[in-house]
Amino acid sequence: MSRTDATAQPRSTEDALLQPALQAARAGDMAEAKRLARRAIAGGGQHPALFNLRAMDHEDNGRLDEALADLTRASELGPGDYSVLNALGLCLGRLGRPEEAVGRFEAALALRDDFAPAWFNLGGALEQLGETARAVNAYAKAAELAPGNALAWSNLAWLAARRGDRAAAESYARRALALRPGLPAAILTLAAVDEERPLAAEAMLRGLIGRPDIGAQEQALALGQLGDALDAQDRPHEAFEAYATGNAIARDEARPRFESPGRPTVQTTLAWLVPWAEALNAGVWRAGAEVAAEPGPPAAHVFLLGFPRSGTTLIESALAAHPDVVSLEERNSLTAAARDFTSDAAALSRLANAGPADLAFYRADYWQRVMASGVELAGKVFIDKNPFNTLRLPLIARLFPRARIIFAVRDPRDVVLSCFRRRFNLNPSTYELLDLRRAAAFYDGAMTFAEVMTPKLGLAGRRLIYERLVADFEGEARAVCAFIGVEWRPDLADFAGRARRGDVASASAAQIARGLYADGAGQWRRYRGELAPVLPVLAPWVRTFGYDPE
Repeated sequence: MSRTDATAQPRSTEDALLQPALQAARAGDMAEAKRLARRAIAGGGQHPALFNLRAMDHEDNGRLDEALADLTRASELGPGDYSVLNALGLCLGRLGRPEEAVGRFEAALALRDDFAPAWFNLGGALEQLGETARAVNAYAKAAELAPGNALAWSNLAWLAARRGDRAAAESYARRALALRPGLPAAILTLAAVDEERPLAAEAMLRGLIGRPDIGAQEQALALGQLGDALDAQDRPHEAFEAYATGNAIARDEARPRFESPGRPTVQTTLAWLVPWAEALNAGVWRAGAEVAAEPGPPAAHVFLLGFPRSGTTLIESALAAHPDVVSLEERNSLTAAARDFTSDAAALSRLANAGPADLAFYRADYWQRVMASGVELAGKVFIDKNPFNTLRLPLIARLFPRARIIFAVRDPRDVVLSCFRRRFNLNPSTYELLDLRRAAAFYDGAMTFAEVMTPKLGLAGRRLIYERLVADFEGEARAVCAFIGVEWRPDLADFAGRARRGDVASASAAQIARGLYADGAGQWRRYRGELAPVLPVLAPWVRTFGYDPE
């Protein structure tokens, strides 16, 4: 992402404390500029450029919360400063708050719509949110305004590759390489579109991995793609080693964000959440849910849950093409309720006794977030697809007791392997998937929670088996349509076309663009040795869901 010019001309330069910092910044000596900004603020300086410069120093040293505070202050001091708003958006993105980041970038562009860095950064935040079609538009605008921005062309190439548009991906990537020879992101895209020639992709990726100038994130991505190239050559042991090495690099780079002191992890959450569920008095919870019942804006409300890589994207991609259905893909619309009720067991228990006014507030916040994503709800069946909301089943039941639940299931061994192999946008949940043992523990905890909670909550639910969906798509999709209350339509089978048009946001987009294929089932057998440490953890779920233990 691009922060922009931190040396933008201030409204006033009378303050003698300000001038030395600005002069150093204009001379390109940013270390001195940041030092002088710190000294100026300590001396009483109150100009947005000073706080912007000090925020850069905080960010460079990993102090993102302090940087956010400084940028917020800079924005208050200079509400018309588009460069500060852009920097504020970047900081929010680094803090894992892309929805807020989008708002800051849009505010910056409202002040100056030809500001290419904000368009580029808006594309990055939208990509984090999974809004790939809007991200493409933002990157395209950035490239139009700044045609020499190799990263804008490279990001357009990557998104084209994700939706299966090989020609566009290759064209954009080569344009990026013409502007910046050797650009790692463009090489990664060319390797991705060359998956039908895995030997060539392997050679390209090994050349990239061996370079000393690529960063940790690009190194991790390259190793993950190398794993795919080796897997395509039926070299699973080498492939797994590449996946594991890349994941370890990504995990080390992201650890300060997701395992800092005082920050809850999925592991620590499951440690109290599962016992809470097991001890829950179902009668009390159901009685509370009845009090909370009220119709929502759509004709019907559906939550599509399960675990990542279990088929949620496949069925959502199909249903979203129905004229009576609208969907939202992997957005955190339950944010406010999750913040206030999922910090610990006591907070979640308070939800059972929350009054009508409290429930109405959180329900309204949910719908506001949904509609802010551009979803038109009136008269439609609304599908909220986010497999990580499995751990938020109590929130769903309390706020939306009339909602219907589709719970996607796939062979647990294939699920955990696939999660370990794929490259996700990182958040506290996907961070767990970078380690095989932690991914299996996450799966085990999530499934335990769902199995315990589902009968206690009384929600209308239907289990969707991935392997059956692939084997008999029309039959299974018809049954799902009946469950959510819409008529089956033959054109729902064109989910691959929807992915190729860029309408699928998740990490499964490239696979969805291929259409139905049965070779995804049973992949775990080729990695049996590598999966050995986690097979005992997954074995109970293999039996529970009726899969062949061998």
